[in-house]
Amino acid sequence: MSNPVAKAWICVGIMMLGVVLMMTSMAFLGNKVLLYLFLISGIAVFIAGIVLHFVIVRCPHCNSYLGRVQGPRCPYCGREYNEKA
Repeated sequence: MSNPVAKAWICVGIMMLGVVLMMTSMAFLGNKVLLYLFLISGIAVFIAGIVLHFVIVRCPHCNSYLGRVQGPRCPYCGREYNEKA
């Protein structure tokens, strides 16, 4: 998969999983061990999604980091993401 838009959505999904884990920790307010387990794992998954975004959301042609992917073209090299080399 070389489409950076799809990669960005995968990273967003991973970050949302982290948010869900953090929200689930609130169900365990009476049990401190489970509370911290879910909270810390949620934070770790959220941060992993952010780091993964910086690593894989890149232009397939010039390998520039795209940040928020806007439009079908790379803002640096001007080529379309699905264009063949």
